[in-house]
Amino acid sequence: MKNLLYGSILAGSLLALAGTAQAQAPLDLSRPNYYPRVIRLSQGSNAGRLLASFDAGKAGAIYESPDNGKTWQHLADVAEPTPPGMCCSGLYEVPKTLGATAAGTLFWATSVGTDRGGRGPCAIRAYRSQDGGHSWAYFSTPVSGFIGLWEPEFGLDAQGRLVVYYSSEERKASGYNQMLAHKVSPDGGLTWGEEVIDVGKNDGQLRPGMAIVRRLPNGTYAMSYEICGQGCDAYIRTSPDGVNWGDPANPGTRVESTAGHHFAHVPTVAWAPLKNNPDGQLLVIGQMLLNNTDNKVAADNGKVYMVNTQNAVGLWTEVPAPVPVPEAKDNPCPNYSSQLLPAADGMTVLEVALNFLGDKCQAFYHTAPLPTAPSTKVERSKKKK
Repeated sequence: MKNLLYGSILAGSLLALAGTAQAQAPLDLSRPNYYPRVIRLSQGSNAGRLLASFDAGKAGAIYESPDNGKTWQHLADVAEPTPPGMCCSGLYEVPKTLGATAAGTLFWATSVGTDRGGRGPCAIRAYRSQDGGHSWAYFSTPVSGFIGLWEPEFGLDAQGRLVVYYSSEERKASGYNQMLAHKVSPDGGLTWGEEVIDVGKNDGQLRPGMAIVRRLPNGTYAMSYEICGQGCDAYIRTSPDGVNWGDPANPGTRVESTAGHHFAHVPTVAWAPLKNNPDGQLLVIGQMLLNNTDNKVAADNGKVYMVNTQNAVGLWTEVPAPVPVPEAKDNPCPNYSSQLLPAADGMTVLEVALNFLGDKCQAFYHTAPLPTAPSTKVERSKKKK
């Protein structure tokens, strides 16, 4: 890709004109967009469409692609009026009917009330779409508090129940500076059960956050997350059922590559099929790439993601990122919570990543081939904290 910011034949901006081979009508350039999420719909007449969401002020901006990410159009805004603002939204398609929630229902959820000075009433609020993302209405509040709640992520556990994962600062009085937790809904997202801590240590310092969960072909689940308070490094852990993640005080395993690097800040994980390997491959990307030896910024910072073909066991192999962001740094724009969406056949991967275009944070996308035979070396990650 010759020029990420201004487009080329193979890349483009979701919010600006792409290169000549992908020329499209310019979308809304009047507002910055943050915190991308991208999903492929699988139900009914919407199957195969891609949806992307972004935090855009006091609304979630929803975009759609009918052609597997080649072109994008603005579809809807989900207005969230709770003062003072919102943050860190999640997007999910319900894959099966759950009570009165039909298969194909879309949920968009966001953190509200979290930007107050000194903090105050806050919550994670979920909105529902029953028409493929064209219209949205408030549906439920999975969790509420008074200090800080962040980064909702939905999934189904092994029993087929809807789960919401999130970051919480609500137990600071018990020593948890921040923790990852989940709740289960018995009725497709309308009501929610008791909170369960997934990752957290009551030492008053560590801040696990940014959970992303994917189910693997063998029935286990993988969760990627960061642990701040010790560098915001990217970690991964597994669960047999999506709700039991082991000892919360165990930090899990840091994601490290065969090249001697690890990610820091806002990791995300995806799964892709892989020919002749029933386990497929896991893909992880993080905001920054650091050296294991000295924690300094690596030469390929912002230019790679990592793959693993052993169900998250052992070291990972670095692969060139479809959207390189060499300017990546600890900032809520460049390469922040980048999204990887593998094609259904496992041959390519779409990346949506953020970067500055002038003084505005904008989203850029590109599709590139997935590795077909990455390293299968099962050398254990050397750093477990």
